[in-house]
Amino acid sequence: MEQRLNKFLSACGVGSRRKCEAFIIEGRITVNNVIVKELATKITDNDIVKFDDKVIMHEKKTYVLLNKPEGVVTTLNDPEGRKTVGEYFKKLPYIKPVGRLDMFSSGVLLLTNDGDLLYKLTHPKFQIPKVYKVTINRKIDNLISEKIKKGVRLDDGKIAKGEVLKIMTRNGRTEVILELREGINREIRRIFEILGFRVLKLDRTKFAGLGKGKLKEGEWRHLDPSEVEYLQNLLNQSEK
Repeated sequence: MEQRLNKFLSACGVGSRRKCEAFIIEGRITVNNVIVKELATKITDNDIVKFDDKVIMHEKKTYVLLNKPEGVVTTLNDPEGRKTVGEYFKKLPYIKPVGRLDMFSSGVLLLTNDGDLLYKLTHPKFQIPKVYKVTINRKIDNLISEKIKKGVRLDDGKIAKGEVLKIMTRNGRTEVILELREGINREIRRIFEILGFRVLKLDRTKFAGLGKGKLKEGEWRHLDPSEVEYLQNLLNQSEK
């Protein structure tokens, strides 16, 4: 049976259809070892499709949660030779990180080959909650909390908002539990830098309501069916 190449790639978790179209135009997709750049390309079950020279196949949908350590890059391949999250999942089907967690941050990271779920979990309109424990160099007061809630203008003009859920101070350092829903690049570090604080450690404790549980840094697990259903229900509610 024939189907559009971009539809096949998206169904296999490579990305949204628009993203897959961009990959085709960039020449990153081959069919039977021949680069294709025509968006109307159709394939059959007998064709061998590769993305960045890795074979792409229809796989059972896979959902995993990783407690990412610091120093690990949230990509599947890194041209600079740094350790990537992809190294943890070499024996699994092709899965992609849901969003980004910068190299110097740790914590909850979801990965999946469910292209539709991945797209929705990372799209700003769905307002997916993400909770972080931010360790900063000095005390924070309620005035700062209000500023973060109302919105902090970043250096590029974007407004970053969040809600401070809890503040804990000990040994001259302060831990702030902060919830975000936008997903601006390096948002938390930029917020606190503008407000005059230095982030010493950044750990994501929850993504879309899912926490790391007993997972140590570098450990991962498959999501339970009930957790996948929970994510799907969360997204359905956000669409209403």
